[in-house]
Amino acid sequence: MWRWVIRSYVSVMVFWVLMFGAAVALKEVDHLLLLVGSSVFSRLVHAHTLWTLFLLGMVAGQVPLGSNFTGEGWFRSKDGQTYEGMKLEELKPWTWLLVCPLFLLGVVLWFLEKNESSVLSNLSFGSFYHEFLMPNCSNVGLRAYQFNFSCTMQLLFVGFWVAAIGYSLAPMIRKRGANLLRSLGSEPDVKTPVRDQRHDLMKEKADL
Repeated sequence: MWRWVIRSYVSVMVFWVLMFGAAVALKEVDHLLLLVGSSVFSRLVHAHTLWTLFLLGMVAGQVPLGSNFTGEGWFRSKDGQTYEGMKLEELKPWTWLLVCPLFLLGVVLWFLEKNESSVLSNLSFGSFYHEFLMPNCSNVGLRAYQFNFSCTMQLLFVGFWVAAIGYSLAPMIRKRGANLLRSLGSEPDVKTPVRDQRHDLMKEKADL
């Protein structure tokens, strides 16, 4: 039981660290592309706060969590197993579930805020969607989020959960991409026997 708790804790901590690294990397790439006059990447990344966090999670999830990531001997347990015994790469697809309590906490805080405002009688799925999940924050700068309750709730509780979803999907997308590149690289090898077979048939006809 405790081993699963430690694995989950370390997995979430690594997720936060990789998210910070992905944010720094994307910011630098965006800055370099703007310097050369390309703003397409900037518009893509900053299209929406949730989309940006999803991309950050996707980028962070591309880092394989093997023993080489932290170095041998880290997080040693009583049975002598080190980092590789935690198998955090296998736990990565479940990060969205580990971050779910943060999302649920946001839902509870939103309901409490509505209860204090005495508007619980007017609550509906539409108000929950527009005020908690997808508030209109297009005209709100990141520094002004602290003055907008709905946008702050979206960023802290919904946004990081969406980032965890992207982080969890990253291994599958990386695997699909590797398979696609492998299949594209093997196409010339597949066509070569066909050309050899045609050459043999033409040679047989010439002999006849």
